[in-house]
Amino acid sequence: MTRRHLLGAAALVAAAGLALAGCTGTSSGGETPADRTLTVAVGTPPVSLDTLKAATGVPGTWFETPAYAAVLTRDADGQIQAGLAEKWGYVGDGNTEFEFTLRDGLTFADGTPLTATEVADSLTYFTATTTGPTRAYFAPMTFTAVDDLTVHITSAVPNPIIPDMLTVGLLGGAPISPAGIADESARAGDTFGAGQYVLDTAQTVSGDHYVYVPNENYYDQNAITYSQIEIKVIPNPQQQVQALKTGQVDAIVGDPSIGGTVTGGGFQEIHQPATVYNFYLMDRDGKVVPALANEKVRQALNFAVDRESIAQAALGDYGTATDQTAIDAGPASGYDAALESVYGYDPEKAKQLLAEAGFADGFTIPATYLGFSPTDTTIAQAVASQLAEVGVTLDLKSEPDFGSWVNDLVSGNYAATLLTGDGSQMYINAQFAFTPNAVMNQFGVSDPALNDAFQALATATPDQIGAAAQAVNTVIVDEALALPIAANQSIIIFNGDKVTPYYLGSTGELAPIETWPLK
Repeated sequence: MTRRHLLGAAALVAAAGLALAGCTGTSSGGETPADRTLTVAVGTPPVSLDTLKAATGVPGTWFETPAYAAVLTRDADGQIQAGLAEKWGYVGDGNTEFEFTLRDGLTFADGTPLTATEVADSLTYFTATTTGPTRAYFAPMTFTAVDDLTVHITSAVPNPIIPDMLTVGLLGGAPISPAGIADESARAGDTFGAGQYVLDTAQTVSGDHYVYVPNENYYDQNAITYSQIEIKVIPNPQQQVQALKTGQVDAIVGDPSIGGTVTGGGFQEIHQPATVYNFYLMDRDGKVVPALANEKVRQALNFAVDRESIAQAALGDYGTATDQTAIDAGPASGYDAALESVYGYDPEKAKQLLAEAGFADGFTIPATYLGFSPTDTTIAQAVASQLAEVGVTLDLKSEPDFGSWVNDLVSGNYAATLLTGDGSQMYINAQFAFTPNAVMNQFGVSDPALNDAFQALATATPDQIGAAAQAVNTVIVDEALALPIAANQSIIIFNGDKVTPYYLGSTGELAPIETWPLK
């Protein structure tokens, strides 16, 4: 899961005389200056343009956010702001009832009305049908159109972050038109939203490049900055760098291998902590590896790894060793600087704990990782080497693609897996990995202390969320429910003479590409 992902929009000032293209992708008259285009590069084509199947996070949502407006947005400071809805809030106490009121006169890109009925229907359809990574977060909710503009949400379980979930990053809060709901196959290769742009299918070549043109039915035409947005698929990072240097693209997603290499000539780079590399210790009931049911064993694993050296080797200046699954992204993240000193690199302490737990002779942990990622490979092999020094064998299986990794994940044969997790919202972080029904808790382990702390977080008022999130994080660290390695930074490299990407406050989220100011 991603990333996690709560994306918002910042208000932009559009230049006068912008010639808007219609929802069919044809020109509505007049020539638009070529320098009002935005071209970005990504490494892989989208999983799907269908928001029910799309990947979250950057750059996955780049293919969706231009065309799908969300109920709520975030401003440049990361604060929740109006989107399609202009009023919103919880009803009563307990974080189970929520309402929002839409702007009057909204339409989808195809011109059909966008009222509370269509939004409730889209949310209901998404919740019942999505196969994407955010399904679990919406599953306990029901959606009802109270009148033409008001939608009421009822959650079967307390949820303190419903406003965050209605931003575009988790995709469910971005309504799909009735035509899109009616045609699942069409959604894979076209857009059916109410966003600033629509996909121009005539200019798009699936798997190679995707072109978006302005939506003439968008409710705020002054917010539309670009005459065209193009997303090019360039698999090789070095080729992306060359495309940036030669002006073929305006921005790319960086990684540690190319970070800091594009300088001068107006080129700039921004980066911010976004995710955490963890070995998720899924088999905490010891069904495959009995030793992992012992808290001292899991703590021993945390003492056995030299996070500093691994972070430097795998991520360089773009990674920071960490003992926790949270990143420092505000109160809701649950990040606690005091938890960074719980585990130091202490192989002797690890051996002592293993002996106290009855596993002085060691044991084997079957584990998987994404072998197609050089960073993942470096981390996985380094952890395996260091665990071997205390007598624990990490039996690694490298998977060549995401689908194969998923098959391993659900097979019940592997006790642990390496993956980056979103640490910016503890409510989502816990549900992703540690609550009984979490995606990364394939063995359904139920931890009483974690469950109690999570329940307190779920029912927390806004002024209680920070302390409640830290309490959940403390359980995760103290009981060693995972083996965190390093906080990983998001890196964006761009032509600063043309465009200005930015992060949404301390959330770790990059602003949607359509909101980037144009110079």
